[in-house]
Amino acid sequence: MRIGILGGASDVQCQAVAREAAVLGADSLFIEPDALERGLPLSQLDGRSFYRGEPVDDLRGFYLRSIPAPYAPCVERDGEWVLYEDWFTTFMHTRERASYFVAWLLQLAHQGVTLVNGPHAASVMQYKPFQLHALRSLGARVPRTLISNDPTAIRAFHASVKDVIYKPIMGGAITRVLDDEALERLEDVTASPVIFQERVPGEDLRIMLVGDELVSCVAIETPEQHLDFRADPVYSGGGAAYREVSLPEPVQRFCREAARACGLTFAGIDIKHQGDAWVFLELNSSPIYLDVELKLGHPISRAIARRVVEGARAQK
Repeated sequence: MRIGILGGASDVQCQAVAREAAVLGADSLFIEPDALERGLPLSQLDGRSFYRGEPVDDLRGFYLRSIPAPYAPCVERDGEWVLYEDWFTTFMHTRERASYFVAWLLQLAHQGVTLVNGPHAASVMQYKPFQLHALRSLGARVPRTLISNDPTAIRAFHASVKDVIYKPIMGGAITRVLDDEALERLEDVTASPVIFQERVPGEDLRIMLVGDELVSCVAIETPEQHLDFRADPVYSGGGAAYREVSLPEPVQRFCREAARACGLTFAGIDIKHQGDAWVFLELNSSPIYLDVELKLGHPISRAIARRVVEGARAQK
């Protein structure tokens, strides 16, 4: 049998899942996310699917590393981001390509194909306010949060909370401190809301959950603690160290329930921990994890592959 991997054949995380699938007796077909952009042939004929001229309806399980999304092409010029002159044509092409992939994945989900994670869940994860709602409704602790485009409300929140950070609703930028300079530019937010949160102290934890199996929980250690560890050059350069952390059972339960509420089979969950406080920040539907796997031996790729392969076999 074989499974599908929607991700680049050169992506090391995809390769790791493919190796573990092979151990379980399944070959992997890599479906490049930029296949349509490169002109590789994809077709659907009366409900049957073809990739590069070959039928792929035998694929009953997929690992979705990335799902194509539309984008407006831009370039930095004199410190400003400006659109290409032909941006509209390019944007429309990316929109149609993304629509093809998402429609195909929705069709597969409707047919009962195992998708880790499906487009419904991946889409939900882009909307961070919903994650906070799901976590809060379960009783999990989350930071005090204001989501607003109202400068008056933001200043009042800052006056009450004091130490505040901010980040975009859909991600795509690192977290920043709401300092005096940012407070002076609050009129800029009237065009679109921003997430403002209480800054939570403590160590950064990253949890990997596959189904109900908590496969990995580590504290991310770098020489200096950053507001957003993703901005730390030591972390981005692969130099971070990881320390295994044991989660209390109630926190484990919150992780499982939160992933389930958000429709995630595979989830990367970020928590701030200090003393008895475990504060949930967000969930990620396609987290980067291979550095942890290589350094600590946590079998994350194996758990993903097993979930996909066993799900696919159950449909045979």
